[in-house]
Amino acid sequence: MKLTMTLLIKNEVDIIADNIKVHSKLGVDSFVVMDNGSTDGTREVLDQLQKNYDLIIIDRPVLDYQQSNWKTEMAKVARSEQGADWVITNDADEFWIPDSGDLKSELTSTGSIIECQRFNVLFDRDAFDNGGKYYDQTNRVQYPINYPKGIQREQENLSIMLGNIHGKVMVQTQGLLRIKGGNHRAWHLWGWLNQKKSQNISVYHFPIRSKQHFVENIENRQALLAKGVSKMGDHYRRWVDLLNKEKLEEEFERLVVNTEYKNVLLNLGVITQDDKAKKIIKQILEN
Repeated sequence: MKLTMTLLIKNEVDIIADNIKVHSKLGVDSFVVMDNGSTDGTREVLDQLQKNYDLIIIDRPVLDYQQSNWKTEMAKVARSEQGADWVITNDADEFWIPDSGDLKSELTSTGSIIECQRFNVLFDRDAFDNGGKYYDQTNRVQYPINYPKGIQREQENLSIMLGNIHGKVMVQTQGLLRIKGGNHRAWHLWGWLNQKKSQNISVYHFPIRSKQHFVENIENRQALLAKGVSKMGDHYRRWVDLLNKEKLEEEFERLVVNTEYKNVLLNLGVITQDDKAKKIIKQILEN
């Protein structure tokens, strides 16, 4: 089985090399990366990475966000140009970590879609202020809060990081019809027949790595919405609303954890201390 990872990115200079290095060690054979007009040096990093990895770069520097179309396109490029049997459609801030073996352990020639559970990881406030590394954070959301649907834009005093998030999927390219949205689902010719849930792979999500990166990301979403882009998650729309109200600083404090906040969440079981991703990512990057 040949496994390819695709990534749709914009301004991810701080993490894109880590992502490719880690997943290459965990079983990914090749990469297809679409750059959506990065201006922070990400594109130059990709050129350097291309010297050491089987990496196809697609430049798409338009102020648009055709997520499903572009991710489906990359999956088809992976199949036709890299001979990919299976594809993972990933984001730069997500790391797919197996409990044992590597990311190919559950791949078969007769499979279609493998669902993998995804978890948010929260940054310690002290570590954040002192320049801590994202992969040293171990505050994984264990039992997310089931906020009512649609409330994200109606009520400000809640934490998006503690809400329930969808998992991600690995898809066999033979029979693939379409990658849906954020890669939470896919359409496959025989997906109804043998789709399964992974008991081995978890996806760790590190969306908050620096205040500057967070603000710039929301400013980009603000520009997309102003241009008329309609397909965008409610959490991004929430953050754009708060940016417009000059309340993004208050929101930021709800996305990281201070000591008091952390102890309450641990006692309630909402978060747990999980160092699995930390150990694997740290070993690969620091060795």
